[in-house]
Amino acid sequence: MGGWAAFKVAIRKRETPFHARLYDMAKFIFGISMPVVPGLHSFLYNEWATRTSIWHNFWRVVYYEPMFKSQCRRVGKNFRMWYSGNGTTRILGNLGIYIGDNVAMFDKVSLVGLTVYDDPELHIGNNVYIAPFVRFMVAKRIDVGDYSMVGCHIIMDNSGHPVADARARMMPGGGHPSKNGVRPVRIGALCFLGEASVIYPGTTVGDGVVAKVGTHIMGEIPPFCLIEGNPCRIVGKLPINDDLTEVFGEERVQAWRKAQDAVVLDA
Repeated sequence: MGGWAAFKVAIRKRETPFHARLYDMAKFIFGISMPVVPGLHSFLYNEWATRTSIWHNFWRVVYYEPMFKSQCRRVGKNFRMWYSGNGTTRILGNLGIYIGDNVAMFDKVSLVGLTVYDDPELHIGNNVYIAPFVRFMVAKRIDVGDYSMVGCHIIMDNSGHPVADARARMMPGGGHPSKNGVRPVRIGALCFLGEASVIYPGTTVGDGVVAKVGTHIMGEIPPFCLIEGNPCRIVGKLPINDDLTEVFGEERVQAWRKAQDAVVLDA
C-alpha cells in the first residue's frame, strides 16, 4: 500500500492521537451544512431549474430530436424527446422505427434491432408515452397501440440468446436467438404498463390493460384487466368508460365488454 493510501487508512482507523484529530477535523468539515437563507436559496433553485431547462430544450430542438428522427422511417407530428441525462435515445442494430403523432419518449430508452430477421420493425402508435429505461429488443416486430403509457424494463419478441442450444451461447455476445423462438408482441391501446414490468415473446396485451409495477406479462391478456405478479395473473376488471365510443367507436367498445365479461377471476 502506498504512502498516501496508508496515511488515509491510518486516519480512518485513528491509529494515533494525531490521526484521531485529523479524523475529527475531516468529519467536522464534511459535516458543515449551510443554513437556508429565505428568498436567496429559493431564487437560486428557480434560477437553476429555469436555466437548465432552457439549455436542455435548446439542445433537444436543434440536436438530439433531429438526430433521432433521422434514424426513423416515420415520425409523426409533435414528437417530444424528454431529457433525463442521456441526450438522445440509443438505437442499436438495423431497426425500422415507425412513430405516430404526439409521442413522448425519454432519452434513456434503448431500441435494439437484432439480426435474426433482415428487417425488424418497431411500431409506436399515436399519443404514446415511453418512460425512462424502457428497452425494446426486436427480432421481427413489436407494436404499441395508441394512448398507451409504457414503463416496462424490457419488451422482447425473442429469447435474447439461444435457450435450447448451449453450444450457440458460446459465441461472442452469447449468440443470437433462433427464428423458432421469435414471436411478435402486440401492446393494445390505452394500456398502462408499470415500471419494471417485462413483456415476453408472443404476448398480446389487450386494450386498456393496467399492469402493476414489476409484472411479468405473457400470453394473451383480455382487455381492461388489472394484472400483477410473476407470472402475471388477472386480479381485477377495470371500468370501460361510455365516452370511449367517441374515440374508438361503439363496435370496439362493445367488443371490449364482451371479452371482459368472459374473464373469470380467481376466488
